[in-house]
Parts: sequence; C-alpha cells; structure tokens
Amino acid sequence: MAQRNRPKNDRILLATVTGEPFQLVRLYWSIPTSTAVTQAFTALRCMDEDDKARCWVWLYDGEAAALTFGKPRSALPPEVHPIAIGRFRLLQNRLVLELRSFERAVEAAKFFAPLFGPKVVLTRARVINRWFEAQEAKGGLDVLDRLLDQDVVVVDPQQSDDALERTLQGARTQAEKMRAFARFSQERKKQDVPLVEDFPLVPEEETADFRHLTMTLELRALRAFEHWNGHTELTLADVIHRLVEQGLAGKK
Repeated sequence: MAQRNRPKNDRILLATVTGEPFQLVRLYWSIPTSTAVTQAFTALRCMDEDDKARCWVWLYDGEAAALTFGKPRSALPPEVHPIAIGRFRLLQNRLVLELRSFERAVEAAKFFAPLFGPKVVLTRARVINRWFEAQEAKGGLDVLDRLLDQDVVVVDPQQSDDALERTLQGARTQAEKMRAFARFSQERKKQDVPLVEDFPLVPEEETADFRHLTMTLELRALRAFEHWNGHTELTLADVIHRLVEQGLAGKK
C-alpha cells in the first residue's frame, strides 16, 4: 500500500499501490444463480479462485491490465505484482465485491457488466466516508477492511420521501408549500452522510457507463477530500450545493 504526501499537512495519506486514496467500498449484485458469475470468472485470466479464503480474486492482470487507476499499470514497478484489485464472495443470491478505492469500484462496475449480462444486477453499495492516514494501517489493512462492518447506517430513501410528505401535509397554499419545502431543504442540508453508509442503487436508471454510480462515489470522495484538508464542517449537501453554484456561475 502506497503512501501519498499531502501539501500543507504533515500527515501522510494512505493510498493503494495503484495510487488512489484508500477508501473502502463494497458492491452488491443480485444474481439468479452462482453459476451465472462463476462461468464468467473461469473464462477470465484476471480472475483467480482462492479456495482457502473462499473468494475470487480480481487481479490487475490479463483482461484488466488495460484499466487505469491512480497510476497506469506501466508506471508500477514489477515487484508490486501480482496486485489484487478486488475480492468477490458469493453469498446465497448475492455477489459481493470488496475494494479499497472508489475508482476501482467504478471500473469494476463497467468491466463486469457486459461479462455478467443483464440478469446480474448491481443493487447496493456500502462505503466508508473518510480518508485514512498511513499510520492507521500499522495494524494491517485487514483491520481497516473490517471497519465496513462497524456502525453501519443503512439508508432508506423512502424515509426521506415520507419526511417530505409529512412536512408538506400542513401546507394549504402554493406559497406555504414553497416555504415548507425551503425549510425542509435547509434542514436536510445540515445532515451529513454517516461514516459507514449502506445505500441502494437504482439499476433501472443507471447508464451503460455507470454515470450515476460514478457521480455518487465522486461526491463522497470530494467530501472526504475536504474533510482531510480540515473543512470538517462541510456536509455532502454543502459539497453538492457548491458544485451546482459553480456550474451555474460558469454558464453566465
């Protein structure tokens, strides 16, 4: 695992060997049968079955060698290979992929979608919403990996919809509804994402290049960047609002 220096800061950012900030993510697919994915894995040179760990290892080799993460594969020294960029586990009717960077998650979604076919559907993601100092890895990366299963907050979008509906119930005129919605939006802006966040994806709205997943993870990575640089008061909503303002300003 590489270490990346940060400017104006005496801390060292923990990064993957391929150069991305270490930020844990787990992807979940629904699958019709385990055969639907194991047949695809068996045909790939970049996949290796680990019987002892009961998982499939996605290697930065073979068909995956053309992918680029923080650094291109050609820029990496020979001694770091083979590089495991993800680990798949089969759990009943689900396929789970564990990764150590958001960039790897996006590339994984795009790489495996055409190989799995339409019946294997990416349905959920679990992320850790912060970056790590290099010294936090002294106990081993496996210790950090286990953080994804601690104090998990499972997000239910329906709860937000219900809260908005309750907010608007007492409003009778259009003006009252607008004021109620503005208050609701302001309160939502104060709320931030949890440290360990498990949330549903919307596969029926996803694009072929996984634009929605990419934006979802990029926004959280940007928040983590801001917090790393000391702007811990910023919420995810603040980050989104600022990007919207910048976009609007750029169109003037």
